[in-house]
Amino acid sequence: MDSEQDIPISLLVVTTTVLVGAISYAVLAHRSSSNKSTSTTSGNVPVPPPLLKGGMLKTVTKFVDNDSPWLLLQAAKDMGTPTFRLSLPAPGGTPMVALVGEYNLAREILLDPSTTKAEVFYTPFDGVTAGNRSVFTTNGEFWHSRRKGLAPAFSSKHVKRMNAVALEKTEEWIQTRLVPCVEKGEPFDVGKEMIGIILGAISKTAFEYNLSQEEKDMFLNELHLSLEEFKRSINPLRAVFGIFLSDRRRAIVAGKTLQSLAYRIMKSYQKMSAPTSDTIIDRIMNNDAYKNDEQRAADLIVLFVAGYDTTAYSISWIMLQLAKHPNEQQILRESLRSINPDEWSQSSALRNVVKEGIRMYPVSAGGSGRLLGRDFTSKEGYFLPKGSAIIISFMNMLRDETVFVDPDLFNPSRWDDPTDAMNKSYLPFACGKQNCVGQSLANAEIHCIIPRIISEFELEVVDEGKSEFNLTLKPVKALLKAKKCSK
Repeated sequence: MDSEQDIPISLLVVTTTVLVGAISYAVLAHRSSSNKSTSTTSGNVPVPPPLLKGGMLKTVTKFVDNDSPWLLLQAAKDMGTPTFRLSLPAPGGTPMVALVGEYNLAREILLDPSTTKAEVFYTPFDGVTAGNRSVFTTNGEFWHSRRKGLAPAFSSKHVKRMNAVALEKTEEWIQTRLVPCVEKGEPFDVGKEMIGIILGAISKTAFEYNLSQEEKDMFLNELHLSLEEFKRSINPLRAVFGIFLSDRRRAIVAGKTLQSLAYRIMKSYQKMSAPTSDTIIDRIMNNDAYKNDEQRAADLIVLFVAGYDTTAYSISWIMLQLAKHPNEQQILRESLRSINPDEWSQSSALRNVVKEGIRMYPVSAGGSGRLLGRDFTSKEGYFLPKGSAIIISFMNMLRDETVFVDPDLFNPSRWDDPTDAMNKSYLPFACGKQNCVGQSLANAEIHCIIPRIISEFELEVVDEGKSEFNLTLKPVKALLKAKKCSK
């Protein structure tokens, strides 16, 4: 059968019947599982968080929607609580699935040594890596041996080296892309342009490989197709009946294509006579914890994605907010002009702008999934039993109106004198042992690229575009126009 051939209608009818039956069974099983959370403990009846209304199908629909973070943020507001249960599929025996948007409880969970990554939320991502487990989707020794092996690649020495190349790529972009746009009075797509800068920088520095434009385009297209399926795979029935779904079959091909690119990068490294020591690819290729090249390729893909996606879109969101708020843009520019460029990263105005931009548009808006290693209780008294699968929503925490005054307003000065609650809520890279391994690099690049552009160019919005969530929150078709600043 051709992988893209349409399935006969008669077969679809049968499949639909099976699907309806399977979904009904899953709903009943989930309700039965949810009821376990109300069992007594020492004579008391623990109170579970309220359940998001709508049932499993509507909840799954919310999670696969491109506006998923916004829908869940609104759900918390409508329910009047930052912690609530979700009707989502989970392995048998899971007491409950819940979302947490309360910073104290989130930090307690993330820092708890007995709590681990909830693999039920991450395993579908293995499709992006051609069915192989990765440092992103695992726990235990498998995860630890790889994470420990990667640590030297993010030393201050390597962060400085990689940041310098990112600045070189930015200078190249300014001369070859931005200046011509300024001269012609043409807008540019901020998301696409920042992706180009960071993707070029990370491939050169972390993997010692120069991606051709054809490879860049292929990588972004195949990754998009693969991530779309990853998002939909929160519905376990897609794995069961995936053979009948052309988009799922196409996503599997995309994962294999990404794996082929990883193999080319690995082969290029092996041909080098004197590769740079302790780069990401050097650490992967020389770590005996990997049993074969499939495992190496999986982590290479994961780190490639993590290395460009979050940084590029964070920069894009910040630039878009500055373009929308010319007064804040001018405050930042004046601050930068008052100090030496070598000290730009020390600018309090820059730090405030970056924190506020990331607060409003955390690219990891979907949050972090955890499997509770013990019982927890929220500040409202809701009981989350051991074994529950929890989604910690960064978006909900960073727009919590009990913590941030006017949370939907871009107000960098709020960080001049932040409250303790504000600081503790700011967890865009998570915290604890399974936090973001590359956060130091991301911070360095953001604090380097933003001031370089803003110091010389004034930005204005031509089209705000829209936000889209697909593993990360990104601005789509957001068009900015730049002009040279007056001296």
